[in-house]
Parts: sequence; C-alpha cells; structure tokens
Amino acid sequence: MHLTFWGVRGSYPVPGAATVRYGGHTSCVELRSESGGCLVIDAGTGLRGLGQKLAQEARDPGGTTYNLILSHVHWDHIQGLPFFEPAYIGDTKIVVHAPRAAAKELRLVIGGITRHEFFPVALDAVPADFEFQEVTPGKAFDIDEFTVLPIGLNHPFGAVGYRVDADGSSMAYVSDTAPFDRMLHKQHFTAGVEEPNSDDLAILSEMRANLVQSLRRVDTVIYDTHFTKGEYEQFTHWGHSTPDHALEICHEAGVRQLVLYHHAPAHDDDAMDKIAEQYGVRGKRMAIAVCVAREAMTLTMGEATNPGFGV
Repeated sequence: MHLTFWGVRGSYPVPGAATVRYGGHTSCVELRSESGGCLVIDAGTGLRGLGQKLAQEARDPGGTTYNLILSHVHWDHIQGLPFFEPAYIGDTKIVVHAPRAAAKELRLVIGGITRHEFFPVALDAVPADFEFQEVTPGKAFDIDEFTVLPIGLNHPFGAVGYRVDADGSSMAYVSDTAPFDRMLHKQHFTAGVEEPNSDDLAILSEMRANLVQSLRRVDTVIYDTHFTKGEYEQFTHWGHSTPDHALEICHEAGVRQLVLYHHAPAHDDDAMDKIAEQYGVRGKRMAIAVCVAREAMTLTMGEATNPGFGV
C-alpha cells in the first residue's frame, strides 16, 4: 500500500509563508493498493487537491465509485466535501463511511454545509450519487481489496480510527483522540477537566486496550499529536494527544513507524522542525521510526525505511 498526505492540519487551514514546508490544509489522506484501488480517509480542505487528481484520472464514461471513510464530522474533517471535484461529474458514486452516530446525521450535516446561505450548490443538486454507510468500532468491513477495522477513540461527540490491511501490509489512522486517563469525552465539549468516575475509568481502560490491540503488528500509524506536552496541560479537555502519548501507545503495540499528524494551526514550519528532531531521536530510542506528516509526502507500507523517518 502507498499513502499520500493531502492535508495534515487540525482545527482550521493555515496555508501561507509560515507553513510552506509542512502544509496548511486540514485532514485528508489517500491510500492506494498495489492494484490501484483507492481509499480516501477524511475530507478536510486537502480533499480539494485530491479530488482534482482523481477527476483527471477518471474521465471514464462507465463511471467511478469513490470510497471515503470519515473519522468524525467535526468541521476540519469535512470542510473539503463541497469542493470534491468528482461530486460534479455525472455517473459517479461517492460512498461515505462514518461512525454510527455521525452517519445518521451525515446527509443532514453535508446538506447543512451546502445550504444556499453558505454554498451555491446544494448536495441534492450535484450530479454524483451519495451513499452513506455506518461503521461500528470493532466491526471490520471490506472495501474492494482493503479490510477496514474501525477503532473507538476518545473525542467529543466521538470519533473512530481505522486500521487498514491490504497487499500483505497494514496502516492505521488515529485522529482525533485524547489519551485515556484524565477524562472520558462524551457527546458535548467540556469546558474543563472533569474527574472521571469509576464507570468512565472502566470505559477508558477498555478503549485504550482495544486501540493497542488493534494496532498490533501495524506497519505505520498516523496519530493525532496536535499538542506539545506543555500545551496539552492547558487543554486536556479538547480531545487531542501529544507525540509522547502516541509513542506510548505505539511502543506498547509494537508499531514500527509513527507519523505525527493533525498539527496545531499555531505550529509553523520552524516549530514542526523542532518537533520532528526531538521525537525522531526519542522514537529511535524506542525502536520506532518517527516523522512529521507533510503535504504531498508519500509513504510505502512494508518498506524497511521510508524517506523522512528517523534522525
């Protein structure tokens, strides 16, 4: 499998002079099998560029089906949907897979962001046919040659990660998630840290164990590392992790390669360089190759060493 990053930011896009090297678009990853099968993960603003590429590839009168899996429907993970070029090509099918709670409202959500007050073309007016499928943590499903396992994560309103296996290799996408100790994130954003009760702690423990088990023997893990350690102490209730949290999970799961992802908007290229250097060294001590996701970076699963990994 080959994966390419089209958007690497969290919260909101920050293209500009300070983010040229790492990129400013929000979450979007393209996954390709050896036979050319395509799976799109998340639909942030990076989806626009990917959509242009896919539309150029698919000038086929027989039509094309695209499969998009969403971690959740927070704005930075769906911003690109109204600008996804294949949606404006007739005889095209777009299958959107999303967590159960989100999937029930997904047509409403997407329809909402394309209301006439916000966007000139309504969802029902585009030529492509949209289909919405629910995913459930722990219940694997197949999309062509890809086997996809959803993984429950700790994030306000809920989110899922995905383990994807194909071509004898594997990868995992873990965004967005908080750690599994201080608080259990539920339906709504919490203004501050709430002491978890015994029931919450049991759920968090099970969620963490399921994540570690799901990541066993995965070649490469893309992980939400939005905050530095100091930033996390200020915003433990925002539903995001740090590189230290990611390394802890990946080390326990025996993961070989870790990609830091969902970068905070305030982290410019110089800040990302420092993070890359610091955690490249730290990961090497733990026998984990670490790099920072950059737009247009492509990685091949199963290679002994990928460009950009390690220090």
